[in-house]
Amino acid sequence: MTDGPNQQPTRPRRWLSALGTIALLVFSVSCATLSNSGKPLVPTRYQLRTGPFVIFSNFQMTDNPPAVRCLQALERDLKNHLAFRPSSEDDLVEIYVLDDRNAFVHFLRYHFPELPPRRAFFLAQGKDRVVYTYSSPRLEEDLRHEATHALLRGSYGDLPLWLDEGLAEYFESDLALPGAEHDHLDPLVADLKTGWTPNLPRLENLTDISQMTPRDYREAWAWVHLLLNGSGQEKTILLTSLSETGRGPGPLRLEEKGASTEHLLTHIKELQSHSAAAAPAVVDSGIRLQDMPADAPAANPPQRGLWKRLRTWIGF
Repeated sequence: MTDGPNQQPTRPRRWLSALGTIALLVFSVSCATLSNSGKPLVPTRYQLRTGPFVIFSNFQMTDNPPAVRCLQALERDLKNHLAFRPSSEDDLVEIYVLDDRNAFVHFLRYHFPELPPRRAFFLAQGKDRVVYTYSSPRLEEDLRHEATHALLRGSYGDLPLWLDEGLAEYFESDLALPGAEHDHLDPLVADLKTGWTPNLPRLENLTDISQMTPRDYREAWAWVHLLLNGSGQEKTILLTSLSETGRGPGPLRLEEKGASTEHLLTHIKELQSHSAAAAPAVVDSGIRLQDMPADAPAANPPQRGLWKRLRTWIGF
């Protein structure tokens, strides 16, 4: 059950000091906790609690703001489609909403200079789970995507990369809204027209986020859409796999269980034929890897030692 928002001035939580320590040890960054104007790089003035989330900001949010409503809707969608329950009422996800893109870029430049351009990211260490983003026209979408990573990790541990990203892509849209699948479906149909074919075994072999192309994100979304909406036993396969272990499921081996490439192609065609007209896209100058064009190359991986350490902390 979702708690109502409870907002009040606050001091930075333990993650703020921990983040400074991580930045100092990993990136050898000094004097990186303040902006040029002397303000903290992360918001510290207000906090608002809703369900398993605590949202930090430098501006006081109005009653029932869109950011809160989208997280409440995410909890609803996860419950309805995955029978999801948070791992613990005391196991909170901290969300930091920076003032604007400039503040966010400044924050990334000091603390995470190896990351590619992005609008939001999820960071985890041990039981601590934190989402960083900024106020933008796509804030609700970004919050849902990264919060999905955070909630799933808290309950299921490390998921296979393709499944983790596919679920985050699937739940980043409010599933109660018509045409929620268009942002993924339309480019996927265009991919198929070029002769591309889904290849789940290849997708399952991806273990590093730097290996994933925008098309991989769309394919991961498509497999998750099939798993949750197929006419056969696909959903049972997924839910059984998620419930088997808190350490995170291994390969689902879907094709061995009847969810073949041909099955997915048929599912995409059915989606296309029943899909509503696409809504106009909202344009924002900040990008995520999965927002890039289909022919864009995968991001160049940073130095391997650093990247391996980051992968234990960061989810995209």
